[in-house]
Amino acid sequence: MGRKVAQIDQQKCNGCGSCVLACRKKALAFAGIKAKLEHPDLCDGGGDCLPVCLTGAITLVEAEG
Repeated sequence: MGRKVAQIDQQKCNGCGSCVLACRKKALAFAGIKAKLEHPDLCDGGGDCLPVCLTGAITLVEAEG
């Protein structure tokens, strides 16, 4: 089993920014009006972003590579 990283469903993301603020590794950022995993190498898969996402747009997935 490999390393997990956050994946954000752009269709579900409402751009509230809660996940960006909750990410203690600063791996998430805004891309326009939506959040995205800007720095996958920094994401530790800890999931601090999961409980603050009210739309359920974030899941943890196996990191590529």
